[in-house]
Amino acid sequence: MAYTEGFENVKYNIAACLISGYLRLCGILTKYKIEGLDGTIGKSAETPVIFAFWHNRQGFLLYPYRKHKKMCVLVSLSKDGEYIARALPKFNMIASRGSTTRGGAAAYRGLISKAKLGYSLALTPDGPRGPVYQASQGVLALARKTGFPIIPVGVYATNKFSVNSWDKFQVILPFGKCSIVLGKPLKVTREDNLRELSKDLTLRIQDATSQAAKLCGVK
Repeated sequence: MAYTEGFENVKYNIAACLISGYLRLCGILTKYKIEGLDGTIGKSAETPVIFAFWHNRQGFLLYPYRKHKKMCVLVSLSKDGEYIARALPKFNMIASRGSTTRGGAAAYRGLISKAKLGYSLALTPDGPRGPVYQASQGVLALARKTGFPIIPVGVYATNKFSVNSWDKFQVILPFGKCSIVLGKPLKVTREDNLRELSKDLTLRIQDATSQAAKLCGVK
């Protein structure tokens, strides 16, 4: 048992190093363009916010977000999530583990505690199992609790491939363009209807994604 656990630990660590190395290489060899909030990821970190982006494009964001001062990312408790959680520190980020289907309460408490320490939060509102491109109410409840505004994030890469997963997860390839659009902040109050607001957030992320595609020359 101890041998098996030790092997699994080594496997995850090696995979995290390979993932982070590959994404850094792609980041160096990719031409990034960022629009919104003065055009930089860093300036959006002057006060804590919640970044919301689609699950299948999260890999595009690790490299450009590496200079963010404080970032806590919600990562599922799945085996795939373990790879991501171990790769995050290599981009100066930390993970809060859990999802709406498993470990949600603990993850929510973890995000709240990091928010109190001044961390910005990052979530995929259509994860971990969809429906794809439809924002759930979880991120809105978190925004209401923390008082942080939600920043809808749209991202598009010209060089990529998709894997056979529920959301056709996209993996960036080098020598292309990648555009990131940070939409207008969305504030959530106690009076807001979260079900209706989730539709609004969906449209905001989709609009930011369309704008990112246009920046890459895609009509």
